[in-house]
Amino acid sequence: MNKKDKVKAPIEFEAPVEEEVEQSAPEADIDDLQQEIENLKCNIEEMQNSYLRVMADFDNYRKRQRDDLAQQKHLIREDIIGKVLGLIDNLDRAVLAAEAEHSYESLMEGVTLTLKSIREVLAREGLQPIEAVGQEFDPNLHEAMFCEESDECEHNTITEELEKGYTLNGRVLRPSKVKVAINE
Repeated sequence: MNKKDKVKAPIEFEAPVEEEVEQSAPEADIDDLQQEIENLKCNIEEMQNSYLRVMADFDNYRKRQRDDLAQQKHLIREDIIGKVLGLIDNLDRAVLAAEAEHSYESLMEGVTLTLKSIREVLAREGLQPIEAVGQEFDPNLHEAMFCEESDECEHNTITEELEKGYTLNGRVLRPSKVKVAINE
């Protein structure tokens, strides 16, 4: 046997014969399916319209919120500027009184009263000074600028306030800059 004899004849495949689908579905079933398709199309269209309305409403809401926030900022600025203008008027009066009388005492009195007014205005807005001297050092409220050895004070006690710190409505606005005693 040689190689040519071993070559097999190609195998023929027969494709399965598709059964003929019966085309005799009742007309009523076709009408029902077409009606269901139409209903689904209407539902989809309603959902799309609803989605577009919700998106438009949300966009309008976002624009209103942005405008309201801008208006609130504007009103807050007006309020603060109005309060500061009263303080500036007090300083102007103090300077005029000192110039008219050529008096250091009247200038100091005017500046002292104005400083008191400034502190009162800021306190009404929630600004409070942080107690420092004599207190134990708290890194949440104080910033240590210097440490000094001291036998007179307990370890970690604030001996000097270099710059006053403040809280605004309970949150630290600026920590106090302090000198802290250490004991070896």
